[in-house]
Amino acid sequence: MPPKHVHRVRKQKARARQALSQPAQPTTDSNALEIIPSIQEARRAEVRAELKSQRPGTKISGKKAKRLEHYIDTKLKKEENQELIKKLAAGQKEVDRSLYRSAKDLGRRKDTKREALRRALEEEKEGINLESNRALLYQKREEPKVEHVADEEEESESDDEVTTKQTGSESVRPAGLFGTGLKRPLELDDTGRPQIKKRKRRKVKHTKPVDFNVVLDGSEGSDLGDEGVNGDNEDSDEWNGFSDEDKGPQNTTGIGAENEREEDESEPSGSDVESKSDEESDDSTEDEDGSSTSSPPDGSASRTSLFKEWAEQQRNKALGYTPSRNDTDLPAATSASKSYQPKPYDAVSAPAVGPLSTSLEAATASASVKRSDDIQEARLKLPVVQEEQQIMEAIHSSRITIVCGATGSGKTTQVPQMMFESGYGSKIGEASSTSVADKRTKGMIGVTQPRRVAATSVADRVATEMGDMKNRVGHQVRFDSAVGPSTAIKFMTDGILLREVASDFTLSRYSAIVIDEAHERSVNTDILIGLLSRIVDLRDDLTKENPDKFYPLKLVVMSATMRVEDFTRNNVLFKNGPPPIVQAEGRQYPVVNHFARQTRRDYLEEMFSKVSRGHRKLPKGGMLVFLTGQAEILTLMKRLQQAFSTTASQPSAKFHRGRSGPVEAEDVVDEDENPRLNGEEDSDEDEIHGLDDDEDKEFEIEENQQIEEQQKVHILPLYSQLPTSQQSKVFDPPPDGSRLIVLATNVAETSLTIPGIRYVFDCGRAKEKQYDTQTGVQTFEVNWISKASASQRAGRAGRTGPGHCYRLYSSAVFERDFAEYTVPEILRSPVENVALMVKGVDFPNVASFPFPTPPDRHALARAEQLLKYLSAISRDGKITDIGRALTNYPVNPRYGRMLLLAAPHGLLAHTIALVSALAIPELLIPENQVSPRRLNSTSDEASASDSDDARSNRREDSATSTAAAEKLKAYKAAQGTLSRWDARCDALKLLTAFVLCSDPSTLSARCEELFVRDKGMREALELRTQLVRIVQGQVPGTTTEKLTKLSVLKDEQRAKLKYILAAGFADQVAIRKDLLGEVGGEGRAPRRAIEVPYRTLVRSYEAGARTEETERDVFVHPGSVLSRCGVKDMPQFVVYGQLSRAARKVVGGEDTGGRTRMHPLTTVSGKQLLALMEGTELLETGKPIGKVEVLPRGEDGKERRECWVGVSLKGDGSRWEMGSRKERQ
Repeated sequence: MPPKHVHRVRKQKARARQALSQPAQPTTDSNALEIIPSIQEARRAEVRAELKSQRPGTKISGKKAKRLEHYIDTKLKKEENQELIKKLAAGQKEVDRSLYRSAKDLGRRKDTKREALRRALEEEKEGINLESNRALLYQKREEPKVEHVADEEEESESDDEVTTKQTGSESVRPAGLFGTGLKRPLELDDTGRPQIKKRKRRKVKHTKPVDFNVVLDGSEGSDLGDEGVNGDNEDSDEWNGFSDEDKGPQNTTGIGAENEREEDESEPSGSDVESKSDEESDDSTEDEDGSSTSSPPDGSASRTSLFKEWAEQQRNKALGYTPSRNDTDLPAATSASKSYQPKPYDAVSAPAVGPLSTSLEAATASASVKRSDDIQEARLKLPVVQEEQQIMEAIHSSRITIVCGATGSGKTTQVPQMMFESGYGSKIGEASSTSVADKRTKGMIGVTQPRRVAATSVADRVATEMGDMKNRVGHQVRFDSAVGPSTAIKFMTDGILLREVASDFTLSRYSAIVIDEAHERSVNTDILIGLLSRIVDLRDDLTKENPDKFYPLKLVVMSATMRVEDFTRNNVLFKNGPPPIVQAEGRQYPVVNHFARQTRRDYLEEMFSKVSRGHRKLPKGGMLVFLTGQAEILTLMKRLQQAFSTTASQPSAKFHRGRSGPVEAEDVVDEDENPRLNGEEDSDEDEIHGLDDDEDKEFEIEENQQIEEQQKVHILPLYSQLPTSQQSKVFDPPPDGSRLIVLATNVAETSLTIPGIRYVFDCGRAKEKQYDTQTGVQTFEVNWISKASASQRAGRAGRTGPGHCYRLYSSAVFERDFAEYTVPEILRSPVENVALMVKGVDFPNVASFPFPTPPDRHALARAEQLLKYLSAISRDGKITDIGRALTNYPVNPRYGRMLLLAAPHGLLAHTIALVSALAIPELLIPENQVSPRRLNSTSDEASASDSDDARSNRREDSATSTAAAEKLKAYKAAQGTLSRWDARCDALKLLTAFVLCSDPSTLSARCEELFVRDKGMREALELRTQLVRIVQGQVPGTTTEKLTKLSVLKDEQRAKLKYILAAGFADQVAIRKDLLGEVGGEGRAPRRAIEVPYRTLVRSYEAGARTEETERDVFVHPGSVLSRCGVKDMPQFVVYGQLSRAARKVVGGEDTGGRTRMHPLTTVSGKQLLALMEGTELLETGKPIGKVEVLPRGEDGKERRECWVGVSLKGDGSRWEMGSRKERQ
């Protein structure tokens, strides 16, 4: 019978029955033990009241209230942590740490005997491990037997060849010592006197006084006799101290000596180091007979030498001999006197790279400059002036000198004046002198600077310091020259000097060249150093051949943080050995660097926050803020103007946009992304700053100066595209009662000294143009600067007084991510100009040119290939007549080729204007700089709790948006005006802008109307004037009026001009991808013109097995006129000026970054393209197609044939089939 079903017991019911059956128990509150003291609530209320009192009458929104409570919680937690740390620290004081072991001993297997004994003694004092330490501390050792000294009978058996000579009644003590005593006891005669054995000496001619050296019981160089070494003497097997008869130190147990030997074996320090040094000194000591004395193997050389010295004294006393000198020191002193040479001149300091020349070629003439007392007093305080004698003697004695001086040493302004006062440049404009020294100084002192603003500002400063001789100082930069017959010191850019080298290779107008700021390693600086290293040698050879006409040239290379190894170890650069290096002291005043605790990605927002707090809390003094570009400067400038009271004389920011980067349309970032909030959406511009002690501690600089609360700000921008007149404003003193804040790029990093700067704010980044030598793609990247650049930036604060540098990056990032030096520009730039210049000075191989840092071989090969396309060099690499003509033009070889092709077609005037516009970068203002965008847009909705300031800000934002819309509308109208002659050619758009703005009387107004950069347009006009002057010398029959008159072009003339333009960029052509039989770049049909993929003839991607298909494509730049065309209207072939690539970014879920963009110039047809490629390696002719027709013989009687052949364009890794054409042979 099956069992009766039993219902399953329900858990809840069972618990209920159990609870009813048991007596009721009181329930426990889990939070009963958690006591929340009232002190904490009181402290919270106190902090809340303190914060609200700082902004009385201000309404706080709900979101701000949450943030305030969060801040209070954080502050209370920090206070609790500090209290806990204090309690722990107080408890740690009561702990005895005497027996703690150091962490550095982790991993050691065993201690030395000394350490074990020391620890055992300490543990015994504390009563720890008594049993285990007793065996180590209390060892029972047997006392060794003491053996007495043998008498003279045993001594007579030891050596039959040695005789003993005793003179006098006093005993002579031995000169040998081993360990803590002799190896064996002394041998005594019957009177108790020690018997001293002498070795037989060889007959040698003594060139110095006889040295009475006594060696006991052993051969030369040893304190041990044969018995001691071989163990034949029973009495000398073991010795434990002096005998009683010797009255010397006695040790009957031997424990001390044994312990000492064990300690010496286990611990290689202390006495061992001393013994090693003594061994070395003994090894270098020689006896009279020329043999050296070796040291004992146990490291007892010091004790041996001391005992030997004492024995010598006793022996001399017994013989009645009084030495006139210490004979033991004679060999060392003699060798020192033989090898002594005068110390080289202190100017040539570390690294020692060779002595100065023995003959000083100082000038006999000198110049006396009268300066005011204030200027003279300021000059004397400069470190480089204190080293004037060393610097000038180094320059006089060497053809090439390197001067290394840290920021603030004054080398830029003082070294040229030193050379002028020493006679260099003093004979300009005067009759030749018969003095040889004066001829060596005849010629100007040329000083190069990497930037125009530095050349002009330094020239003005030096002219001021020269006093009554300020007319001897001049400057020459592009489009601006102030050089006359009386000029002795000429400041110029390195590009100006390169042009002079092209026309006068020997630089006959100069007696000295000073290359300043060589550490920046620009392309022009590297080329100049390489050329001048050969020109210096050439001038020396010419001086020897014709001293009446030529004289030597001095080269001085100055830098602050230069990599000296690039110059001193470069045997190709300096064939006669490395030049001397003169070290100058560092900056005048100390600069304190303040690193940030965290490195934030949004450095522009962090910079605004830090500069704002610094202005409120720091004492008087100017601020220099380093940013990466113009857009960041204008953005920060506008925000600071809105946040603080400004002076009326400062400029206002006209354009601004978000975080700076390449001028690309795809630089738009998602407005919702705000990395500083860790993903929390918040757009409040008001932030609570200055309440955290950690944030404000960096601005406590321990000065007693009072801080003015209502100090105004005088904000000035400083970047390369700023007009020179506005750049010079940074040198003017700010208005009274205001603080100068200069927002600058890296142009203010070197050469410039802005007066009154005490605080530097460094973002640690810089925007640089990176050039891929393999693909030719250029990218504008914002990367970390180098440590040398960071030091340069910090030095700006220490030029006129003690300063502080606030860095927006942590010390860990500085040590980990910052390179030591900046990569030389020649490694990240195209080098076709360099290759052409090297070929122009008859260097057969560009790679053999003495570069300080050789450029990449791919870049050199690409540059030489381009010169072949332009017919500048032949197939064997030699320069052609066309190439020599191209060297006359101060522009890219591509533009020079366009000028040469324009002359036969009668389009020189328009080609010169077009080249002038193309040579100026960013002549037109891009759209994303016209339409302003707020960095932090307000997203809070209007609420009753909003303040009046918030409503006012929204009204201002609305007005700003309306003005921006009107400006954007005007911008599009201007673009239509510039594109009216050809809507598919960007080059003609630039030419139209040049023509419309070429009238100087209406230039500023037209530039503002057409959104053209005023400064860039003026530079283009000045470049045209320069090119017109050169063309007049090259092309006969041309006049200035013909070359500057720009009439309206006809259709045929525009076609010719486009063909001339394409001829200069024949290798930079792209074909639409669908013409190659391939699908779209992203697997879907393009919807906009900027999505239509193209392929370049010359590879624009890095070849590799993993190269994606989309990485091979290039796309039209959004700023091109072709971007407004329809997808079906895109041209088949496009000639482009350059390729660029922006950073990868995501907008609205669509990946728009990382694409390679081409900047179109013009469009061409297939037939025009084949004509352009004629005669180049890019055009390839195939085999005949069809029947070959035989034509009648020509006038020369040769057979002629005609047939159709296939033609194609072949690049590196690509081939375009261009159909067929009829060829005649």
